Amino acid sequence: MSYSKLKMLPAILVMAATGVVSSHVANAESVLDKVVRDKKIIVGTRESAPPYAYIDAQGNWVGWSLDLSRALHGIIEQKLDAKLELEFKPVTPQTRIPLVVNGTVDWVLGTTGNTIAREDVIDFSAINNAVCVKKLVPAGSDIHATKDMAGKRIGVTKGSVEERLITSMGESGELNPPAQVVTFDKHSTGFIALSQGKTDAHVTLDDTLLSIARKSPDPKAWDVRGPDLFCIPNGILLPENDSNWRDMVNQSLCYFIVTGGYDKLYDEWFAGDAPKAGYTRVQSAELKTIIHGQCPYGSETFLTKN
Repeated sequence: MSYSKLKMLPAILVMAATGVVSSHVANAESVLDKVVRDKKIIVGTRESAPPYAYIDAQGNWVGWSLDLSRALHGIIEQKLDAKLELEFKPVTPQTRIPLVVNGTVDWVLGTTGNTIAREDVIDFSAINNAVCVKKLVPAGSDIHATKDMAGKRIGVTKGSVEERLITSMGESGELNPPAQVVTFDKHSTGFIALSQGKTDAHVTLDDTLLSIARKSPDPKAWDVRGPDLFCIPNGILLPENDSNWRDMVNQSLCYFIVTGGYDKLYDEWFAGDAPKAGYTRVQSAELKTIIHGQCPYGSETFLTKN
């Protein structure tokens, strides 16, 4: 019997005595139990958010967050002493939380920021990164400061924090007149609209914008401009109130961090002379301190056999 089911036993006995068992017990199953039973981890990920997650020309899933998911998958396999299939499923900003809530995916790893509103319906893992949001504009654009977005057509992805923030800035009068918020399913379609003059700027994560500009036919035609609209810590999206699964993911992440795998993977993608992202992105000393300091004492012993 699994640890999670042992924890449930007193409640099951009480519910059995009152004739209320089946639906509550079924709903109480941990994702960890499902993973062990089905021998599979299903990860939600973006299709066109380079360098974090995208599908390349050969149809392969590529990106820093995908490699991090693969690393965690391998650690969980070792912990459970079981071979587990790793399956990637596409998600968008508007579907990623519902797909975690309804159990379609076991986690979503990308660049999703931790917010109070999201914490109401899902849980987040320990911090795995942090990102800042800027603007992508044509090189000759008159949009520089945040206030310059007033009255302009601003592209964002549907359901994103950027969509809500820019909308609220118009409602509060911070952008006067309000920006016209234009939503897209993917950053790639948002960039096409920007290229065609249908929007004046596209707003999202700074390194996603840098990657889009770098891969465009004329990279010098585009500028990624600050100041940051906001910066936000990222966590892995997990089902609400499932401590067994959250502990497994967190402990695997912390093992990867304290044993050096995290820094090595980050450097492969964002440091050195030829980073996989195509540009360098240095983590601040403060962020490194947070990422390493959040892990509990003894995290390096996670895979030690008892």
